[in-house]
Amino acid sequence: MPYSIIIPVYNEISKLRILLNELEEYSNNGHQILIINDGSNDGSINILKKNLFIDLINLKKNYGKGVALKVGLFKSKNKKIIIFDGDLELETKNIYKLMKLDKTVGIHSQMGNRFLSLNPIKSSYDWGNFIFTVYFNFFNSTNHKDILCCAKSFYKSDVQLKYLKSTGFDIDLELSSYLSINSRGKRIDQVSLNYKRRSKNDGKKLRISDGWHILKRLLVIC
Repeated sequence: MPYSIIIPVYNEISKLRILLNELEEYSNNGHQILIINDGSNDGSINILKKNLFIDLINLKKNYGKGVALKVGLFKSKNKKIIIFDGDLELETKNIYKLMKLDKTVGIHSQMGNRFLSLNPIKSSYDWGNFIFTVYFNFFNSTNHKDILCCAKSFYKSDVQLKYLKSTGFDIDLELSSYLSINSRGKRIDQVSLNYKRRSKNDGKKLRISDGWHILKRLLVIC
């Protein structure tokens, strides 16, 4: 069964050609490549329009990752979903690792894990992810490794799209919550992914201020 691979992008023109070249293989294997251009103003749209193997949704302004993903989920064609980022911090070959959904053997969803271990004193990003993951697991009786990882696979029917509230990076947390609730007693694979964090100078979008929105979403969920 084919997957819909949903990737939001915002001002990633320096990465797009590499990303698209690597994604074409998945399209050739029958999967839907759904790119949501979230109001990029760096010329990204000109590159995206030239790649006919993708399904392109172009948002007129930058609404945020949460909005872009929700639009993509509504427009996706297949029952099996993979969400992924377009910044190449995660290698696109990791997508294959997320294509193991199979309800007949109890695999209802998969969640990516970027870290062998989280070191809360290594960086502010690690500290935040460590705190959010521990807090989430405690209140939801789960054992997730990387609650904020962008890469996930799941059945579209397991997420009630009209109830998703997040507009920004907190969408990763909200989706994790839905999958955890819908998978009580079911299997959620924790999938180790190859990861190389980029810096602000290299275009990383996540800021410490986004952590407050994630924290607010976490408090509402828990």
